[in-house]
Amino acid sequence: MKKIFFLLLTIPMLIFAMSDKELAHAINLAGKQRMLTQKMSKEALLIFIGIDVQKNAKALKDTSKLFDKTLNGLLNGDKELGLVKSNNKEIEAKLKDVQKLWKPFSKKIEDVASFKNLTDKTFEYIDKNNLPLLKTMNEAVTLYTKLGDSKTSKLKMANDINLAGKQRMLTQKIAKDLLLYQAKINPKRALKSLNESVKLFDETLNGLYNGDKKLNLRGTKLPKIVKQLDIVKQNWLEVKPLIKKAIKEKGNQDLTKEVIAKLDETKVQMNKAVELYTKSLNRQKQIMELNALINGFMSKKNNAKHLINLAGKQRMLTQRVAKLAIECKLGVLPTSCDNLEKYVTLYDKTLNGFVNGDKELNISPIKSQNALNQVQKIQTLWEPFKKAALNLKDTKGKDNKALALIMSKNEELLKESNKLVSILEEENAKKVSYIEKAQLKIVNIAGRERMLTQKMTKEYLEYLKLKNKGAKEKMQKSIRLFESSLNALINGSKDLGLPKVTNPNIKEQLIKVSKLWKKIMSIYNKNTINNKELVLLLKVNPILLKEMNKGVKIIEQSTDY
Repeated sequence: MKKIFFLLLTIPMLIFAMSDKELAHAINLAGKQRMLTQKMSKEALLIFIGIDVQKNAKALKDTSKLFDKTLNGLLNGDKELGLVKSNNKEIEAKLKDVQKLWKPFSKKIEDVASFKNLTDKTFEYIDKNNLPLLKTMNEAVTLYTKLGDSKTSKLKMANDINLAGKQRMLTQKIAKDLLLYQAKINPKRALKSLNESVKLFDETLNGLYNGDKKLNLRGTKLPKIVKQLDIVKQNWLEVKPLIKKAIKEKGNQDLTKEVIAKLDETKVQMNKAVELYTKSLNRQKQIMELNALINGFMSKKNNAKHLINLAGKQRMLTQRVAKLAIECKLGVLPTSCDNLEKYVTLYDKTLNGFVNGDKELNISPIKSQNALNQVQKIQTLWEPFKKAALNLKDTKGKDNKALALIMSKNEELLKESNKLVSILEEENAKKVSYIEKAQLKIVNIAGRERMLTQKMTKEYLEYLKLKNKGAKEKMQKSIRLFESSLNALINGSKDLGLPKVTNPNIKEQLIKVSKLWKKIMSIYNKNTINNKELVLLLKVNPILLKEMNKGVKIIEQSTDY
């Protein structure tokens, strides 16, 4: 009796485990159907344009047969395709909607493949109806994916499999839209659709690697999948410039054929990645469970990193407010005076958050008495500084006394704000490992780079517009520190105790900052600049700050450097 009872208990578990695999396979093949709608449309258009007509006619027949067979398999099951019938009524109803659209569409495809009725109307029909077929098929895939993402399912990578599969479709949709554009069938719409698909392919590929909240992608660290995605990425980087070239050279059939061949190869490599996803379910689950444990373990350390990040951001705000004070006085940009209030408010909010906590900023009250004493010291300096900044804003830059106070006190406020960062880093470093200490230091130094983007610009404006000759030497010192620290963050530094960056996301962002800096650094060497150059500098400088801030955020949230 006990044996029978145990068997009854285990049978549902076995069925559930099997359904995970079946569901993953169904998501894969249902997703492949989306690609086939675009592949058929592409092959029909190649025949219309007159490219490899016999070859594409055969391919079109094969694609049509595969779509039909897979659709029947999804509805009724198919042993050869490894598909079981779905018992979900919503999915079944949606697949029947696909079937209704497919019947008339398939007749047009058969006509083209058999060289019948090759009129403009036939191809206009295919252009008009391929997207509703794609959309409805995609809705069916979404329903399958929801099953995988439900609380009762263990298949938590359902959406990654879904969107990895969608990448296959995008390669064919891009090819189809390129052909529509070249055949002058709704060319504006085709070009817009093509550009949107290129952008989505880029975003999804990045999300498959690293995760993406907006796309609900978890990302993967499985070596086999990462290696395959690397192959996809290489193919994609090769074909992207060719797509742009083919848009410009409409009549170049050799180039068009090359683009389509490259897109087809990208599709093949992407399909291999999807197969790896479906075959690696158990390993994916293990990785996710391990990550959950690691994330829980790392939460305390990440809180320390977050606190140091925000304290470091305060340093930057002292210099940003000082820089904006000069901008407000000059009246070059209409937003400068209003931005004074915005960043004064942020500094004030964060300072209060250190004492009382702030849910929006995700910080708890600081417990260290040493740090709280430093906060109190900063508050004493901050109150007259804040008042002067708001007066300058209200007078549209005309309050010269307010400007003078800001320029005389901003570096003292910076110095004390920096002391708070040092206290927080030193006190948290006592509680963590050697590696974690290094990460706290990295957050500090990367955060300091944000401040330097504002300090060097403030000093340049002081030198140029307020005629403070001593500011030039300060600016040059700030620039040297910015450049040496950026180099140390990328390549490592024994003197600073920084390792060489190996995390690809962090490295990519730091290199982006470096490239942007190289584009504008020459401006700071000029002893005079015209109004146009000044406006350019003041518009680009916040972009440099924004990109550096992205780098700090990635560093804060990463478990490795």
